[in-house]
Amino acid sequence: MINRLFSFLQKPSLWQRSCEPFWDDEHISKGMLEAHLNPDWDAASRRHGYIDRSVKWLESIIPAGSRILDLGCGPGLYTKRLSDAGYDVTGIDYSRRSIAYAKEHDTKTRYICRNYLEMDYTGEFDAITLIYCDYATLIPDERKTLLSKIHRALKPNGLFIFDVFTEKTHKDRCDRTSWSYHENGGFWNDQPHLCLEAEYYYGNNTVKVNKTVVITENSIREYLIWDTAFTKQALLSEVAPFGFRMHSIYDDVCGSPYTGEADTICLVLERK
Repeated sequence: MINRLFSFLQKPSLWQRSCEPFWDDEHISKGMLEAHLNPDWDAASRRHGYIDRSVKWLESIIPAGSRILDLGCGPGLYTKRLSDAGYDVTGIDYSRRSIAYAKEHDTKTRYICRNYLEMDYTGEFDAITLIYCDYATLIPDERKTLLSKIHRALKPNGLFIFDVFTEKTHKDRCDRTSWSYHENGGFWNDQPHLCLEAEYYYGNNTVKVNKTVVITENSIREYLIWDTAFTKQALLSEVAPFGFRMHSIYDDVCGSPYTGEADTICLVLERK
């Protein structure tokens, strides 16, 4: 029986996508919103003190009064701060729950509930942000689609600001599995459930997938969440074909000078 259960944790094919909703699941989105709003968690969003510092830095490189598009805006932690600073801000997120919260608490920002891979703007924004390493959760074809859409959505000389994790976050990692039982429900499901979890690595540990299988009395659901770690060279090579030029590079989205020794890289690209 145990072997049968753990057979659900077979290593998936590289870039395999799961079919179950995650970001907009009615139950999971409750836990995600709670994680976003907890000021002391580096979970769905970074700690709020870090966000404050990040927004101050963004204000230093994005001209006052600019039109900003924040991709994956969640409940509006960055967008509200930017709107309060005088920017004309639009936020897009796939979670209805997060967008509803954002609209309730921030009437100045335009909020859109949509998959940002489906956005269709042309020359409308002075700056586009994608923060907390969301870029690297996309599979390669999705990243190509996104870069093309971002380039088209920016005005000439507009800025694209985003961060990714570096290979330091995957160093000396190895495949692993675990399980847990949640008698009273939990993050993944509100019913009693068995949770099988695995972390698998590919491509010399540059690509990771977190696989979670949630088993209730009536269902088995599988969730796959990908993450790619980048070197500076790999990231610059990936964005090069899409009509951007390098504006600047940093260790993080607070504008720390680039050393190449941090867990993240922040790129500021400019539309040619």
